[in-house]
Amino acid sequence: MPKKQNTPEEILEERKAKLKIVSDKMQSHQEELINSRSELEILNRELIQTHQAMSVLAKNIDRKKVELEKKVNTTITSKVMPIINELLIEERVKRFWPEISSIAEHLNSITTKNELHLKSISMLTETEMKIAALVKNKMTSKEIARLMYISLETVKAHRKNIRRKLNINNTEHKLSEYLTTVMGE
Repeated sequence: MPKKQNTPEEILEERKAKLKIVSDKMQSHQEELINSRSELEILNRELIQTHQAMSVLAKNIDRKKVELEKKVNTTITSKVMPIINELLIEERVKRFWPEISSIAEHLNSITTKNELHLKSISMLTETEMKIAALVKNKMTSKEIARLMYISLETVKAHRKNIRRKLNINNTEHKLSEYLTTVMGE
């Protein structure tokens, strides 16, 4: 059976109906786009507010960190170090001087901003730190050996390692003077 041909009016009506469907879909999509844009604008405003709040929070944290560092530095410098310095001249605790000196150097590393001091401390072993602290305090190798109950040769080997690690190759520089310069009094 041959297919019946539509009249121009029928074709026009079919096309109007299709156009209406497409137009309705476009209208629906446009409304969705407008809604999505509004939602994105709201989210963007919230994101900006969150960013501002986080910036304020980060600044407050940084400020508190600086205040805490100052408080720790002040406490160590004004309260703890004087006690340690008194212990370092107290004869009754002389056998603990290496450990006390090491503690002092570690506390100094907390309070110092001297990069060379921090680098020096990080390169030395715990024993080398003790010996370095005693050398810095003008103790001889013999005195250090007696105090730490180790041989004179062991002290000399540690001093040599300290020089090597701190890159003090010139023997004209006294180790005690260098350590005082780097680690402070």
